Amino acid sequence: MGAQPSTGGDELRIRAYLRALRVHPFGHAHDTQGTPMTEPDDEPRWWSVGKPPADDQPQPDPAPEPPPPMPPGWNITFTPPENPQPVDTRITRERRARARRWFLINGAAAFTGWTFGLYHSMAAFLNTLGPAAPATGLCLAGIGWFGAEVVGERYVRILPSRTRPPVMWVLRIPYATALLATALHAPNALY
Repeated sequence: MGAQPSTGGDELRIRAYLRALRVHPFGHAHDTQGTPMTEPDDEPRWWSVGKPPADDQPQPDPAPEPPPPMPPGWNITFTPPENPQPVDTRITRERRARARRWFLINGAAAFTGWTFGLYHSMAAFLNTLGPAAPATGLCLAGIGWFGAEVVGERYVRILPSRTRPPVMWVLRIPYATALLATALHAPNALY
């Protein structure tokens, strides 16, 4: 067995810390011999800068005494996190309300399409397409959305104001039903 390489101060501190915690490698017993720890070498390391060259310029005032050295081991400093920014609950509530409204309107439209058989005809059509079913279903939904928006913008405004919301909802039925059929039958295109 050869001589062990010299160990530095950091390694000795880690060893002391691990011994204090009685930590050892898996399958090895704790160091019962108590291998003595040597002091670190005082020679300069490769990362040390060394002393600056002496100049004839006046030296600044000596620095105040450094704080006492830290004991060996792990020295951890915790920095508290910054205070969290307040959340604007008004904007969050508005977004949630809009999302609920969208799901309610389109869900009711899709359920109406399911009830009156539009869903079943779209699903049968998508089943005949095989791998092209997802793209075709999204095209059907896009056509339904475009139709609802164009008709809603151009022709619904001539209706009395009380009938506009129900007419706009009825125009969403093909769009919502096509989205539902695509969502439920797109996985079948992969088989």
